[in-house]
Amino acid sequence: MTAALLAAPSLPQAPQPVTVSVAVSGGLDGVQRVVTLLRGRGYPVRGLTADLGADETAAVGLTVPLTADEAALLVARLHRLPAVLCATLG
Repeated sequence: MTAALLAAPSLPQAPQPVTVSVAVSGGLDGVQRVVTLLRGRGYPVRGLTADLGADETAAVGLTVPLTADEAALLVARLHRLPAVLCATLG
């Protein structure tokens, strides 16, 4: 009798802490729009920083445990917000 070698079933990727950098317009209002998206979609945010600029822009830093696919989806969702100028992983 021969044993067939079967590929092990693939397990879902475990969430890892991901850092997302976001530049927004509108100052604190832009930051609020990002936070509203995160809260509305139920993202488990572990860290959030916001640096307000003098020119009505802000830099938002996020740390969220996500899989690679979830991280890409978050960046895509952020890009759909009118206040977001740029959103990148890392």
